[in-house]
Amino acid sequence: MTTLSMPEAPFDRWLAAMRQRHSRRSFDGQPLAGEALAAVREAVSGWQRVEEARVVVLDEAPETIFKGIVGGYGRVTGAPSALVMIGSSDGPAAQTSVGYFGQAAILEATALDIGTCWVGGMFDSKRVNRLVGLESGERVLAISPIGTARQQVSSAERIVYRAKRPKPRKPVTDIAEGLGSAAWSAWARAGVEAARIAPSANNRQPWRFRADGNSVVVAFDGPESRFVSKRLDCGIAMLHFEIAARAAGVSGAWELLEHRSDVARFALGTA
Repeated sequence: MTTLSMPEAPFDRWLAAMRQRHSRRSFDGQPLAGEALAAVREAVSGWQRVEEARVVVLDEAPETIFKGIVGGYGRVTGAPSALVMIGSSDGPAAQTSVGYFGQAAILEATALDIGTCWVGGMFDSKRVNRLVGLESGERVLAISPIGTARQQVSSAERIVYRAKRPKPRKPVTDIAEGLGSAAWSAWARAGVEAARIAPSANNRQPWRFRADGNSVVVAFDGPESRFVSKRLDCGIAMLHFEIAARAAGVSGAWELLEHRSDVARFALGTA
């Protein structure tokens, strides 16, 4: 069984990064300082504890690796570097692990005042594959530009965000069954609140949490998507949940599940 945990994460720092993170697609084109890239790379290398996923820091990211929706519409511009999220396969464990570790890299970059944006499909996969050098059986599941975001949100960014018509954040009672009941401990409620603000493809927020004794199970709603993995989205939310739980003084780890829509169980004291 694959287990995911982040026992040495800077919880308070990442909690702040969760609240300030916004997706950005327009950057100033200037290379990041070597110290900033080194800090992200060093942090990422310390998290690689499972075979299913890894994150690569691409120092130089040609702008042509990012695709727009139609005729360049929605394209990332001016990003000097990128994060590349790689799965060992296209299976459930790889999808969840990529979301989990990829968001760790995103939050670390955010804490360093580096702009980011999850990109799940609009990139040149063949070119990215050549740049990172995939191992046998690996696949790039997502990337993120990293760089200094322009101070002003560009008109192109405003158009694409408006076109997506993001849904407001779902109430916590929609994503966690019976959250106000005694079955939910204070640390678990804090975890759900943190998961609620996690990013997801088209802001669909597919994660659903349920209390199960002393543990919490996360599942996704409805059938799995053909285009963007709901398990990857749940992996992102799982990291948010764990960071808040650990900041509340609770230790534990996620045990990955592959039964129908169940994704993982956060079990106490297993980290």
